[in-house]
Amino acid sequence: MEQRNIIKWNDDNTLSIPAGEIWMSESELVDLFGVFIPKLRSTIKVIYKEELVKPYEAERTVKQRKNLYLTLYNMEIVMLLAFRLNSYQARAVRRELTERISRDHKPFEVILTA
Repeated sequence: MEQRNIIKWNDDNTLSIPAGEIWMSESELVDLFGVFIPKLRSTIKVIYKEELVKPYEAERTVKQRKNLYLTLYNMEIVMLLAFRLNSYQARAVRRELTERISRDHKPFEVILTA
């Protein structure tokens, strides 16, 4: 099984956001945001339905063991979920992401192409 970077709560209730690519399973997202799986799944479906991100861009399936596959979601889905879900943990993740973006902000330009 490959090593993955995940966002998680530490024992002292601080958020650990590792460097590198983030790929998280449903159970890890449920733990991060403090919601139940049906709520998580329905929110992901809404994100896909509204075409905020395409499933083929935001998820991948990895083989865990024989006949056991795990769907993983990338950082883009994590950020979208943080702003879509309404839980104490989701608000804390939103605050932390916003704070880090503000603190580590470097000037940049965005070029939109058709």
